[in-house]
Amino acid sequence: MIDNGQRALADTVFQREETAERELGDALKLEEARREAAVENMRRLRALRLAQNAKLNAKPSTKSR
Repeated sequence: MIDNGQRALADTVFQREETAERELGDALKLEEARREAAVENMRRLRALRLAQNAKLNAKPSTKSR
């Protein structure tokens, strides 16, 4: 039979593992959110650049012939 000291030690180790797993999961979720935000920003900037290029290409030429 396990005495109280061994049980307390086992509980402490188990709690540490749970905490580490939870912190790792939280870090992974945070990293995923950061990646999603970066991808969304890149898409937004690309759309702005394409719109700006389209606007520049649509302007009539002001050069005299």
